[in-house]
Amino acid sequence: MEITQKKLSFDILTTTATDLCRLLEAGQTTTVDIVDAYLAQIERHNKTGLKLRAIISTASREAVLSRAAKLDTERLNGKIRSALHGIPIIIKDAIVTSKALGMPTTAGAFAFKEAYGKRNAPIVELLIQSGLVIIGKASMTEFCGLKATCITAGWSAVNGQTQSAYIVGGFREDDLFCGRSGPGGSSSGSGVGVSAGFAPLSVGTETGGSICMPANRAGLYSMTATLGTVPTDGLFTLSRSFDGLGGMTKSPEDLEMLMNILLSTQARDELPLKWEDISVGFVDPMVWNAFGFQKFRDEGVERQILDEYEWARTQIAQRGAKIAYPVKLPSMNDLRYEEKSVSHSVSFFEFPRQFEKFCVELYDPEVSSVPELVEFNNKNAAHAMPEPHTDQTDLIQTLESTMTDETASAAKAHGKLLAGSQGIDAALTENKIDVIIGPGDCEICAVAALAGSPKAMVPMSRLKGSAGLGQPQGLMIIGGAGSESKMFQFMKLWKEVIGKWKVPPLLETAERVIS
Repeated sequence: MEITQKKLSFDILTTTATDLCRLLEAGQTTTVDIVDAYLAQIERHNKTGLKLRAIISTASREAVLSRAAKLDTERLNGKIRSALHGIPIIIKDAIVTSKALGMPTTAGAFAFKEAYGKRNAPIVELLIQSGLVIIGKASMTEFCGLKATCITAGWSAVNGQTQSAYIVGGFREDDLFCGRSGPGGSSSGSGVGVSAGFAPLSVGTETGGSICMPANRAGLYSMTATLGTVPTDGLFTLSRSFDGLGGMTKSPEDLEMLMNILLSTQARDELPLKWEDISVGFVDPMVWNAFGFQKFRDEGVERQILDEYEWARTQIAQRGAKIAYPVKLPSMNDLRYEEKSVSHSVSFFEFPRQFEKFCVELYDPEVSSVPELVEFNNKNAAHAMPEPHTDQTDLIQTLESTMTDETASAAKAHGKLLAGSQGIDAALTENKIDVIIGPGDCEICAVAALAGSPKAMVPMSRLKGSAGLGQPQGLMIIGGAGSESKMFQFMKLWKEVIGKWKVPPLLETAERVIS
């Protein structure tokens, strides 16, 4: 693939999907030029250049440019499929795509390296019918991390280690498996891809933080909708009870347009936003371990995290929003059933059947069950389990679950009750607030996952110093079921505080496509 040198009317690193839509409407660019530019950026920094490895596979250049040309023709003829007509997007490689799109669906696993879907997942069809151009499949932690307990976030046997566009030198070999030098998981490529200018939009999947964490590490806005509101048929999922779909973008406006499509909802005419119209609760960062994912304590980093968190609370209060602090939620230790983690035990119980459903979606897969997968990995260990990822303990443990359908149902009901109506919902009601905020890296997203509530992320700052590594640090947002609109309201107001999205420093010094 040749790297385009065509003069563009936009900066690929800073332009949002909203900006691109305006340019398309004004006739100042075309979808063909937009898609061409993003394909060139992928070619420039995915496996060469910065070697970010955020994309596992790209669609055929000829095919996507042909689709782009068709969408340009439709626009000229007055046919606009959606607010994102003609905008490129990348989707996590857990989402099944048909062979017609030219990209396998691997879930990051060597066993599925050349596995193609029999059909597109419903969500893929929805994106296509809405006029988006799927240009690539985003890299991911293999099997969303359910392969081995300490699989490195963002690593897969198919694509190697996805790297952050913020961290000089990439992932440190002596770091924690989900340490600060990594991109977060498991939707790592979906986050890095947007931050690196590979696409203005991405879709990922999440069980209990797999979108939030990569978005936090990439300095992006993200949202995973209320459980069950976005179709998850045709996906590789860990659990039918907790997994959901969501998006990542550089602006709240982009995210709202994307989520409106995923949720099949209409854009809303809104009154001018005011801080006085929203009430926000903050959890105690010390209670919720804001300093997670660092191998060794560093007082400088910890002080930065606390100071920035307090700064955010002060900024919001000064602008007129009602603030509640500290808001209390049940901890993950509180959300156990028969002394076991509900999310962990139920996911492990459900996984073998979810895996078989995934295999049915593929043409002639190498394996069709977890026992076959374990055997395949053992026989192909050099490729499926290379150093340092030489085991598959989690896969084996899913076959040893002692849960039954009845005990799994009881555990889920217990977790949902404590996390939902007696947890998040009770906190919202008691404090008379709309949403709850926590540090970028914390477990309130796992509480929301048990409750089936929406989760979101907004960018804030970057951690300084040798221990901070320049990693982005945002704010995590959770709310009650159906609270997406309030989250978007908060995001748009928050954007007024922090300003426009900022380019990762590695890309500032690398070759850029500039108008």
